[in-house]
Amino acid sequence: MTGIDKQDQIILRELQMDSRESYAQLSKKTGIPTSTLHDKVKRLVAQGVIERFTIIVDPDKADYNNVAIIGVETGARLYGEVAKKLCELAEVVEVYGTTAQFDLMIKVRSRSRDHLSDILGKIRAIEGVDDIYVSGILEVFKEDHSLPL
Repeated sequence: MTGIDKQDQIILRELQMDSRESYAQLSKKTGIPTSTLHDKVKRLVAQGVIERFTIIVDPDKADYNNVAIIGVETGARLYGEVAKKLCELAEVVEVYGTTAQFDLMIKVRSRSRDHLSDILGKIRAIEGVDDIYVSGILEVFKEDHSLPL
């Protein structure tokens, strides 16, 4: 990793676990002086390594526990536009361009099958979407939003 040293990795790992911790708490856990922590975090933010400090919501407790992975076929000409439109849909939480069978793979979170059906209608209505292939997720064994630092 260019521009990120061992202390940065330690800081990032700790912040990924709980970004609410104070610099004093982080200092105690990591052995890195508070002033150094402050400077390093400020630099990581300025460099764009840390994009934002946010929360992770439990989807089950927020009633968004219906998950689908969807393969989207697009015409090559409209690939970028389709991806852009998918990113605008709130329930579409991940959008990937792939080298797999489908041009795009997306992850959708919904409250119910009816809600998912409405979302699928919106996706099908996007100009350039040739076809979609929906896989409903029955169980989640691991879902992690952090990097393996």
